[in-house]
Amino acid sequence: MEKLREFKNDSRYSGRLYAIEENIQFAEAMKSLPRYVWWLLTRASKIDGSRLLELTDFPVEEWDVRMHKRLIEMERKDRPGLVKPLADKVIQSILKENRPLILANLGAGGMEVDRQVISQLLEKKYGKPIIFIGVDKSPITNKIAKENLNFLGKAVEIVDVENLTKNRLEEIAKTNRGITVILCKNDIFNLGAEFPPKYFDLVYNSLFKHHLTEESDKDKLDKIIKEISKKSLEYDGYRSWFHMIPQSIVAWNNPVFLNGTIFSMLRYSGKINLNFSKVSFFKNTGHYLREI
Repeated sequence: MEKLREFKNDSRYSGRLYAIEENIQFAEAMKSLPRYVWWLLTRASKIDGSRLLELTDFPVEEWDVRMHKRLIEMERKDRPGLVKPLADKVIQSILKENRPLILANLGAGGMEVDRQVISQLLEKKYGKPIIFIGVDKSPITNKIAKENLNFLGKAVEIVDVENLTKNRLEEIAKTNRGITVILCKNDIFNLGAEFPPKYFDLVYNSLFKHHLTEESDKDKLDKIIKEISKKSLEYDGYRSWFHMIPQSIVAWNNPVFLNGTIFSMLRYSGKINLNFSKVSFFKNTGHYLREI
């Protein structure tokens, strides 16, 4: 609460006052269950999701760490299988291609999807060289991703690069005989200028797109992904008031995670607006998978 009030009084955040105020109201509501239920019933539906920010959108390391570590814990659970649809589709694509591949995860966060995919490849003793690239500008999530990927052991090489270039990537690819993960902090919106068209075999993003506050940025992301990838997958949530109930129960004891879970839901597009040509919906978790 104190940090949010500091942001509210900081002129650098004058354009985010609406989001800050809604976060303060949410923090007040979380102080007791009755107040939280009242917030859900009377305020949540009136919030403009397009102007909303989650706690992890603010530069506070503690919030980022608490959110991502709890999210990784949830993503690892077999039930409800939070990111399983995306991990399964990535595995399916890899096995179908059955050749050396370069994959890129944009807005990679803690890279739990990649960890699950790599774990399955190791279990299957998959023999083709593969490079997984995690693109995320945050040094905090970069550290979290490394900690998460370390669970894979020495069978996977992890390379940390500040800004990945085509030449550096090809140097790594020349010596790669198994599975290599490259963590980099490239600006996602510059990837089209840094890599040739259709360079990456598969590009995907998980629970990322809704963090882009401007529709123009979402359109720009779509354009860049289409330009640099042979195939792409987009995995995110759709707005569902019903799902807020189990999400609130699961996240109640972790205020930062509760904030991220509920505010993400308020930022998602409605299911009716996700009228893509090739999209699957997962009712158990309230997510969709778009294939491009």
